[in-house]
Amino acid sequence: MKFVHIADLHLGKVLHQYSLLHVQRELLFELLEFMDCEDIRVLVIAGDIYDRFIPSQEAVNLLDEFLSQALLNYHIEVLMISGNHDSSDRMHFASSILSQRGLHIETYLKEQMEFVEKGQTRFYLLPFVKPSQVKNLYQVDEIYNYQEALSLYLSHQKIDKDYANILVTHQFVGHASITSESEIPLSVGGSEIIDASLFDDFDYVALGHLHAPQKVSRETLRYSGSLMRYSFDEVKQDKSFVVVDTEDMSVRLHHLHPSQTLQKYTGTFAQFMDSQFISHKEDYLAFELKDQKLIPHAIDQLRILYPHLLQITYTYLFNQQTKQSFQTIQTIEKMDTKSLFQKFYYDVKNIELDDEQMKIVNDLLEKVGEENENY
Repeated sequence: MKFVHIADLHLGKVLHQYSLLHVQRELLFELLEFMDCEDIRVLVIAGDIYDRFIPSQEAVNLLDEFLSQALLNYHIEVLMISGNHDSSDRMHFASSILSQRGLHIETYLKEQMEFVEKGQTRFYLLPFVKPSQVKNLYQVDEIYNYQEALSLYLSHQKIDKDYANILVTHQFVGHASITSESEIPLSVGGSEIIDASLFDDFDYVALGHLHAPQKVSRETLRYSGSLMRYSFDEVKQDKSFVVVDTEDMSVRLHHLHPSQTLQKYTGTFAQFMDSQFISHKEDYLAFELKDQKLIPHAIDQLRILYPHLLQITYTYLFNQQTKQSFQTIQTIEKMDTKSLFQKFYYDVKNIELDDEQMKIVNDLLEKVGEENENY
């Protein structure tokens, strides 16, 4: 049996006030045509269906149209979980009834993971999980990060090794190499990272959250990535979706063909004003200008040729800012702890520490130093 793994649809995404819904629709229906031609009848969607907790009516209509066509016209069974962008309550509506028609939606953490059985294959559906949900489920206090939470949760699951076991989930797994600015962090300070070894019991892990297609530690544990580019730091990402054969868990990638995409170009203002410089003028564009001076009303002039030009930057200004930032870091690295504290206090309060406050700081620093000497 073959199935397709996709994720991070972000239906209703708006970029610089431009709706991407029409491109998203193109890609979703190209996907259905591909699956029909290949006679693939199972589709896995690993979260972030919508771009916002409260999606626009247009986004809801598109999902309704897509799922209706998949189930009724193409006879494709859909297995779908919620991601960190999705509202569990909204997505869960009528899921029990829809499951009987081939649409399986899981949005809540349950004591035992729900699974869909297809022959000798089981698809386990694990929506986006927060540590607080696991703490409430098992009534424990000492869970401080996603690793501990998922480790505890999976230790309570019963996975039958007589089946080919597929996990569908939406988390930050392993130290993935490619991230994007359009992804919302799950937490602060890296506590969202889950070790890939937690999923060793599963033959394939269909991940959502990161927008770049990539494997994590093995070929069969991977992010499908988003169907299209959602920020300009994704312009070098080769977008695709995953086709998996459960007979041998072999993986292949397939690329879609959006009529518009995000592109980033570097050149001078004069080069960009040459109508032959860029062929695909209808794409969503960002320009890096190499000019050494600001061009008055540059973006207005350029939009005559490029109607979807979203941003311009000047390379020399960026380089100057980077140099200044680097110099600031070098200065900070040379400062002692007391000076750093003084600078931090001034940056926050915009006043200097007085003598009494400095004495308190000195006493605290000396105390900390004495305690560290005991270890």
